[in-house]
Amino acid sequence: MWKTKMRRLAGVSLLLIPALLLSACGGGQSGQSELLLYEGTGEEDGAVSSSAVSGSAIGADDVKFDTTVVRKTTYKEEVSCTAELEYTDTETLIIDDEDAVLDAVKVKKYQKVKKGDVLAVYHVETSKTKLEKQKLLIDQARADYEVGLSGLYQQLSHAQKALGSLTSKTEKKVKSLEIKKMQKQISAYKKGEKEIIDQEKDYAELLRKQKKTLLKAKKDGVILETEGKASVGEEIDASTEIIKMRGTNGKWLLMVGGSDTENLRYNMEVTVRLGKSAKQYDHEIKGKVITSGNLTGQQTENEEGDSIVYIDVSKEDKKKYDFDNTNIYIYAVSFLVKDALVVDVEAIQQETVDIRNRSFVYVVENGKLHKRFVVTNYRNEKEVLIEQGVFEGQTLAILE
Repeated sequence: MWKTKMRRLAGVSLLLIPALLLSACGGGQSGQSELLLYEGTGEEDGAVSSSAVSGSAIGADDVKFDTTVVRKTTYKEEVSCTAELEYTDTETLIIDDEDAVLDAVKVKKYQKVKKGDVLAVYHVETSKTKLEKQKLLIDQARADYEVGLSGLYQQLSHAQKALGSLTSKTEKKVKSLEIKKMQKQISAYKKGEKEIIDQEKDYAELLRKQKKTLLKAKKDGVILETEGKASVGEEIDASTEIIKMRGTNGKWLLMVGGSDTENLRYNMEVTVRLGKSAKQYDHEIKGKVITSGNLTGQQTENEEGDSIVYIDVSKEDKKKYDFDNTNIYIYAVSFLVKDALVVDVEAIQQETVDIRNRSFVYVVENGKLHKRFVVTNYRNEKEVLIEQGVFEGQTLAILE
């Protein structure tokens, strides 16, 4: 008889069996009377009614469990995260020279600057051999150009002299066409000098940069970052970020990054809180998610590859509140069901029958535990929303 009863426990988690053999404790259900665990045969696929599942009873003296109650409430999934400002008119200043060494950074974070203000100082350390080689190549290009141009002019001069000695109209016409062709060749050849002139200018600029060179602001603005990817006194690669600044028009959005973006949907209304913490805040204003990653399936990402979502607030609130100098928190409800039946996560049990996972609970009634299959829906870290199988006010067991 006992073996038969044990076989019927095949659908119950093995971790629960030892618990059925221990003494009762907790939840006001530590009874002196015998507790009976009712469980099904595994064949009641639709057993989701409020009545107990029929089956053989197993005596379980002193079962240890706590209790919780089925509650009717508003179930909601909340989003709570931090945000930071991201200005839309930012500019990253770089030193676009090879062999450059950063000498000094002349500005601080959040400092206001004017167009032409010195932001950083650097110099270029080009080896003497490299300079001499570059100068030799430029001089050679200049000499080759001058020789070629001189040859073309000589050919033109000879053709013009020949034209003067001709008497036949036909011969003169042919020679005149040749001269025009030569003149076009000379004009085309001269266009090649621009490349040499640019090389000569670059070389002169390189010589100048061997001394102190100033990195200046190209417009009025505010410094956002001064700790780029370069350190003072060290050689840096070309196009290395030095300073990041923004303009003075104040255009910005709120940016949320990482896993917090998963439940923030396009056009969702959110609450923006400004203050010490998410719960201790001084101001609360309305905001809206304006990115469309949830619609297109293509999430916006930052430099680290994390998904990011942008939130905007009204122009009036941007002017009214000091977003630059306060902590910014985002709160939103991503999902809500009114009059939902919810239970503690710990009250939900799982079993696998014929490769199907089924959820069930233990209802406490008259000193007995009744196994009830339930249909669950949404869940968060603490609660599970139940669609069918229990009703409000029922007491459920949480087996230890």
